[in-house]
Amino acid sequence: MLPALLAGLILGLCKMDMFFGYSYLSRPIIASTLMGLVLGDLTLGIIIGGVLEVIFIGSFPVGAAVAPDGAAAGVIGTAFAVITHSDASLATALAVPIGLLGGFLFILVKLFNSVFTTAMGSQLKKNELKNASRIYVIGCWVSTFGIYFLFGALAVYSGSGAVKALVNAIPVNVINALSASANLLPAIGFAILLKMIISKKMAPYFFIGFMLAAYLKLPTIAITLFAVAIVLLILVGEKPQSQASSVTGEDVDDDDF
Repeated sequence: MLPALLAGLILGLCKMDMFFGYSYLSRPIIASTLMGLVLGDLTLGIIIGGVLEVIFIGSFPVGAAVAPDGAAAGVIGTAFAVITHSDASLATALAVPIGLLGGFLFILVKLFNSVFTTAMGSQLKKNELKNASRIYVIGCWVSTFGIYFLFGALAVYSGSGAVKALVNAIPVNVINALSASANLLPAIGFAILLKMIISKKMAPYFFIGFMLAAYLKLPTIAITLFAVAIVLLILVGEKPQSQASSVTGEDVDDDDF
């Protein structure tokens, strides 16, 4: 029971890395090392972390895509390896199913986060900054730490066979539904962001960028360089006017003198 609780604690804290200022706790090499440390086998934790880091080094979320969870694979895989006195091969074999299950769980976390975000927005409209801050802190610990704590503890307590069976038992329709829900959340986030920054002056540039990406199929780097060129043209165009106005002001002052 104690290793299960420790696994839940370590996984919950590692998934809170953004709450602590993105300290890279969610990387497999950090998560596995911490798990090995608390279970008394630091060397095995470092070895497993290094192996899993190579596996998950190119795995990261892009837009609405959900990537396998390297932290969950590191913590739970290391716990199984230490408990069963195995080597890194056990954690490697379990990395894919645990990572996929953790990726689906991330969708659930985002859904919970959206509820707390709505509550924060209502408090901010009332200018209740303290209440909004409390909701943010409580929401992070409940939705992120709480869910991953339960996941890590239950996974280690139930055993590796139960984890594999659970992954295989998830219906395809459920997976598709969770993926569709996850695809909506980035759109909502962009809408909230646009609501804060959009203005009559900025709107044309936004739609220019949208048309370049949607119709001309330009990559993000090309659109960014195009935007930088527009900014430079605007700055160059405004500079002579400001200098001319300053020179005109000096001439007027001299004439008055």
